[in-house]
Amino acid sequence: MTESDTATASQLRAQVVDSMTTLLTRMLRPAAPVTERTQLMDELGLSSSLALELLLEIEDELEIQIDVEDLDEDRMTTVSDLADYITAHCTPR
Repeated sequence: MTESDTATASQLRAQVVDSMTTLLTRMLRPAAPVTERTQLMDELGLSSSLALELLLEIEDELEIQIDVEDLDEDRMTTVSDLADYITAHCTPR
């Protein structure tokens, strides 16, 4: 991975985190602010149907396609975990 690729991936990850925190706040209206350390299932009670809705919203907002083939609950523990997965498993539309 070149320095340019690393910078692009880092920028995309920051966009993913920003989109996720905004969307999760709007969708779930949690009592505490959503951060990268927020646990999706345990703290927010994110269900599989809401997770799918979240992924679709992120795809639309960032104009990317997320490969969900290998996505499972273990990769969705925190906002940070899911952002890492999305960044590594997406392609531009």
